[in-house]
Amino acid sequence: MLRGFLRRAPALAVVLGQLSAVGSSEADEERPRPSEPTTPGATAPTSGRPVERPDKEADEPSVGRIPELGAAPALGSLLGRSITRVEVIPVGGRWEERPTPRFVRAGDTLTSELARRAMLELTDTGRFANVSAEAESDGSGVVLRLKVVPRRLVASIRINGGVLDAEETLRAARVRTGSELTAAELAGIARRVQELYVRRGHPAAAVRIDALDTDDPLRVVLLLDVVAGEPRRVDRRRFLVWPSPKVDGLTDALATYAVADRDRADEDEIAAADRELEKTLRVRGWHRATVSHQLRLVGARTELAVDIKAGPLVRLKFEGIQRFDSSQIERTLELEDNDDRSPSTLAERIEKFYVARGFLDVEVSFTERGAADAPIHDLVFKVREHQQIRIVGREYPCLTGSRGARDVGSEVDSFLSEELPGADILSSVDPRVVDRLFGPQGTTGARPVPFEPNPWMTFVPEVYERAMKHVQDLYRSEGYLSATVGPAQLLRRRCDPHSPPGRCVPLGPRRRPKSACSYDEIGLPLEEPPTDAALACTPDPRKGVSCEPDAVLHVPVKLGPRTYLYDVGFEGNKAFVEKRLADVAELELGKPASQVELDKARRRLLDAYAEEGFAFAEVDAALELSPDRTRARAIFTISEREQVKVSRIVIVGARITNESLIRSRVALQIGQPYRRSDVRKTEERLASLGVFSTVTVGLEDPYVPAKEKAVVITVQERKPQYLDIRPGFSTGEGFRITFEYGHRNLGGEAIPLTLRVQLGYLPNELILEEDVRKKYDELDVGERLERRNSALIEFPDVGLGPLFRLSVEGLDVRDNARDFGLTKDAGIVTLTYRPVRQFSAFIGGSLELNNATIFGSEQKGALEQYVQQNPRSAGLFRVPEGTTVAVAERIGFSWDRRDNPLGASKGTLLSSSVEHVRATPNETGGDGVFDPPKVSQFLRLTQRVAGYVRLSDKGLALAGSLRWGMNQQLRDGSRTYPDRLFFLGGVDSVRGFLQDSMIPEDIAQQLLDPASGLQLNQVVIRGGDAFVNPRLELRVPLSGNVQTGLFLDAGNLWRDPQKVNPLRLRYAVGSGLRIGTPIGPLVFDYGFNVEQILDELYPNRIEQRYWEPLGAFHFSIGLF
Repeated sequence: MLRGFLRRAPALAVVLGQLSAVGSSEADEERPRPSEPTTPGATAPTSGRPVERPDKEADEPSVGRIPELGAAPALGSLLGRSITRVEVIPVGGRWEERPTPRFVRAGDTLTSELARRAMLELTDTGRFANVSAEAESDGSGVVLRLKVVPRRLVASIRINGGVLDAEETLRAARVRTGSELTAAELAGIARRVQELYVRRGHPAAAVRIDALDTDDPLRVVLLLDVVAGEPRRVDRRRFLVWPSPKVDGLTDALATYAVADRDRADEDEIAAADRELEKTLRVRGWHRATVSHQLRLVGARTELAVDIKAGPLVRLKFEGIQRFDSSQIERTLELEDNDDRSPSTLAERIEKFYVARGFLDVEVSFTERGAADAPIHDLVFKVREHQQIRIVGREYPCLTGSRGARDVGSEVDSFLSEELPGADILSSVDPRVVDRLFGPQGTTGARPVPFEPNPWMTFVPEVYERAMKHVQDLYRSEGYLSATVGPAQLLRRRCDPHSPPGRCVPLGPRRRPKSACSYDEIGLPLEEPPTDAALACTPDPRKGVSCEPDAVLHVPVKLGPRTYLYDVGFEGNKAFVEKRLADVAELELGKPASQVELDKARRRLLDAYAEEGFAFAEVDAALELSPDRTRARAIFTISEREQVKVSRIVIVGARITNESLIRSRVALQIGQPYRRSDVRKTEERLASLGVFSTVTVGLEDPYVPAKEKAVVITVQERKPQYLDIRPGFSTGEGFRITFEYGHRNLGGEAIPLTLRVQLGYLPNELILEEDVRKKYDELDVGERLERRNSALIEFPDVGLGPLFRLSVEGLDVRDNARDFGLTKDAGIVTLTYRPVRQFSAFIGGSLELNNATIFGSEQKGALEQYVQQNPRSAGLFRVPEGTTVAVAERIGFSWDRRDNPLGASKGTLLSSSVEHVRATPNETGGDGVFDPPKVSQFLRLTQRVAGYVRLSDKGLALAGSLRWGMNQQLRDGSRTYPDRLFFLGGVDSVRGFLQDSMIPEDIAQQLLDPASGLQLNQVVIRGGDAFVNPRLELRVPLSGNVQTGLFLDAGNLWRDPQKVNPLRLRYAVGSGLRIGTPIGPLVFDYGFNVEQILDELYPNRIEQRYWEPLGAFHFSIGLF
């Protein structure tokens, strides 16, 4: 523009302004603003033509760019002249828009403000990415010329013909939906896409770009037509290896190179293959390997030359190690997980390994052996282990207060056990113990004793520094604000040079440092003198100096005065009175002052302000101490700032889901305070839809305080459809496979549809009870093949608000239990209310067509004969079977505060449900004693209470659960159908019994009574109408994702609810192994039947239950 001005002598061009490119996904709300007008001679003006942004500024599409406003200079001699005409000139050559300014007309007097108003008027339309203005002399008047660069917003993007991933293509193009677009940028987008295809192996790729208009004149559809052309192939791959390709193992490593002959000559894939091969070589011993490549044309053929500077193969060797295996040392080097494989770093890791196990004096040196050009080098680590140091005692001089030395030691021990390695539960067994128990009774040779580290007797200086800091923080949290702990002094004596070989005779008594235990005039601890190096012996074999293996740790502990809180004050508060703030802070006067409690109170105050919309409030906390440090006043300095109210709500990322559905679940309201609880509710409500993988609610420009702020709800949608195939197995149910198709978001209304087919089969090999195996052998293949087919549709919005959800399910089930089979066709409707994530309540109903068949014709015949002989027992054994039409209504709730439903370590669970069932039998009925009543009507009640307590940070946890339930008959002659009886035994109840095998207690008593005449084969079904099942389990972490469990299960069930006795329970104890996986822990448990163990120990016990096993093995996924 300046050059044009110099070329035009009679014309005086004045550049009045320029607007840098601005765009926004919210085009109607964020529009570009022009810069101040400029004149010739000021900062260099632009030509008014659009300029493509440089690559480094174009990593992201032009969305939300902020214009830079310059200062307005003087307009010189043109100022004050009359405007003869106003011209609007579009630049870019695609969109010819010439709007007529309304606020500036011919005849107006030219001023800087007038020119700026003209530019603002054009930019306020949102149609222009760049606006510049210039003035030119026109006789006695002036022409005001406005040059505009039209812009459009990308409504959608279509890619036709491309072979690369669409997301990758858009990233390379630096464009996305909502981006700002100018005509000049179209060519740059096409060029970048073409460069991507060339780089990915399509040298002849052609890209054509077009912007199609839509009904909205501001928005366009970006069309990318890509012709990839024939890909460039690797005709020949060559490896150039230095120093030698003949080293063992190198050929195998080269075979892992991911790009082979005839693969596409994709620079990205080849670079990735280089990196992977380099990583493989370094992990396999070529520690200094580098890999690069070159693609070149040799005639008409493409050759890939892979340049591998492998360097020498580094073989690790260890000299001097005695207590550990070489494999243990190699594992501690972490060669696969760390990129730094320098010898000095590896030696440091070896030394750290030894020191953590008590070898404080260890010396590690290294030597690399081999010529510079040799293909193999030996990296030799020479280890001088020295003796293991044992901390045989700790002393705490100057210690005062209620906590004694034993208590301080316990705190230190707890910290050391978390930080230092110790003996594992699955560690090596001392062979001497094995010999004493199972080995020969005569004299045996020497046995190596496995090394077992003891963290409580190990001294690692940096770990002890953290442990002392832990103890110091503990004291300061109790009001000793000036307490000091340490420095730690290691006390060791030299060994007498004349000590016998293999022994250390210490020289003289152990010397102690002179602990001053000094305080200043107000009782504050003074710094201890520096540690005396002479008290901590350092071995030096060259000088014949050796040190005793037993050491004492000297740790001064000085508390100083204890500070008590006597007052709480607040400064800067306006919205809340001090009384309310004091209640929120929850600081109790008269208690010891604590920085920890002070910080908790500060956080509670921030939460209280955030709950009232003061999102930018700040709270500082400080303690004002009395001169003698015995009293303190807590002062909270509050900067409230403005209460933030919601000005608007913006939804980002919802491409499929209807925005109206999302807004209906937003707890925040426009014009109301921005409350933290409403943010949390909004996130939970949107997450409960099940269509979003992430939901984030926050303020626009979250670090810029303002009285009114826009709320941005960012969602990331999950794939709307999925197909899942899941195999499964358990010892009680056998093999199963599930096919599931789901659509998560029908019609954009978050209505999920799930179609599921599950098939299962329990082979005879998994049926451990002979009588059950015989029952199953009577079934044909179709009856033994279990199935569960279902179609489920859920409606998140049924007109009752965002907390309610309606589900409709159709079921077709064939299920085989231990003693009966059930075929069910049912329709189920459930209305769920979930006000918060942890709590839900439901009410529902079902219409069912059930066909229950009790297995075992021989057993049923024997029972019929028994009932005929004992008619008074008919009510106890009568179980209806056959076809029934059942109508059921259910109501219940669940309050689940567990941290992990499949393997909880903390939290609680409370659930309860009541079901009313009315079952009408088919007219054909059953036979004999199994004739069902005309109508069965009963209530089924089930409850569960569970609690979980984490006992350590490493995962040690205690789990407890109590379940109970009862079927209450509502009319005479009513009986419970088999599918609604309660069963015990198995992985989810009492693990000392096989699945569903426990016999109800009242029937078991008849089996134990010889006068009753009841035989085991006459018990055709082992379900009851009432049960109690308490359980307790200790979950112990072993290593990584492996745990063990020690459990005590109890429980019993009764056919007659009136005979329930909660004190008469069956017990099982046992243990198991749990292996963590992404789908849940794999659980292997074995439970022992306590009654059977007692029978084995005491054969003369009365009432021995001969039909029960000693124990049972169980496999499942997930814990209770």
